[in-house]
Amino acid sequence: MQRTFALLAVLATVATSAHAQSAWQTEIGIQGGYTRAVSAGSGAGPTDILSLPGFNLGPLLPFASGIYAVIPWKNKIAIDADVGVSQLTGVTSATLFQLGLRGDYALTPRIYGAAGGALGYVNTSGTHETQLGIQAAVGYRLGLSNTLKGRVEFRTTFWKNTQNVGPVDTYSLLFGVGTATHRAAAPAARRARAGSLWSPTIGFSSGYANVHAVGGGDVTVLAFPGFGAGLGTVLGPALTLPPTMFAILPIGNKIAIEPGVDVHRVQASGTTAFLGNLSARLDYALHGGWYAAAGGNLNYVKSTGTSAATRTGANVGLGYRFPFWGPLGGRVELNYTMFGKNTKLATGPTNTVGLMFGALVPLR
Repeated sequence: MQRTFALLAVLATVATSAHAQSAWQTEIGIQGGYTRAVSAGSGAGPTDILSLPGFNLGPLLPFASGIYAVIPWKNKIAIDADVGVSQLTGVTSATLFQLGLRGDYALTPRIYGAAGGALGYVNTSGTHETQLGIQAAVGYRLGLSNTLKGRVEFRTTFWKNTQNVGPVDTYSLLFGVGTATHRAAAPAARRARAGSLWSPTIGFSSGYANVHAVGGGDVTVLAFPGFGAGLGTVLGPALTLPPTMFAILPIGNKIAIEPGVDVHRVQASGTTAFLGNLSARLDYALHGGWYAAAGGNLNYVKSTGTSAATRTGANVGLGYRFPFWGPLGGRVELNYTMFGKNTKLATGPTNTVGLMFGALVPLR
């Protein structure tokens, strides 16, 4: 009898240890949601932003970064990092960086708590500043599919006062979608649907874009993750970049539909700016991983004191797909987007050249 109890105790210990060790998996994902930023001690009103996915400009707009990664450490603890990096030239010249780094503790298999620090950096017009902060969060994890993992999180970040940047407190409600990177990639025959060179995926893009205003100047952006319409809500809809999130939906042997989207809403001092950035195109598999694409774009713009308006355009692209990391696929794409003159929005014709990297998560 004693041996039986001893054996049961050993099995229980092993099961508990295995459960604790499996509390986290290496994961990479994209996140977005609602954030309220308050300038601490200034008496000024808050700034509210809704971004899908997340959009920030370092200490200038210290909202949640769009990319996150989770790395298991030991037992119930994981290291959680989110990052946003960008460089702008044209209207202004700025280098921007934001990093959140913290420890996540699994309170239950689904609920976790987190605490850590944050770092922001801005260099613009010869002035550079580094800002430090602390953050805390509580969240809930959920499974969305065999490959997709989700999380809902409430987060607070308190940014310290610096010489050129005031203290800011942010309160965020974020939703993230990611995938475990340790899973082996499926064979090509299983990744694609029967009789198709495409497989259903979702993804996000980052990279370089140059916006040329016909008869005007250029604005160049290098951003990880991509800005999409985020910059347009701050500097005007003419500076809308290709959508940050996209999906690939096969409809034939060589053809797939690719919708793209990102949404941003900024409210401050009684003024609201909303910009929905949409695209839809057909992707055609050429040979190997090469493909060509063509389609249309639609921007929906609404600002306080003005009527809602739309801005239409067209795009073409040429890209190459490849295995990237575990179940993640990757692609590199050269694309060109054209918008015509829009009198209602007072925007002239613009042409945007982009060299983008995309990370692809299979839907299965």
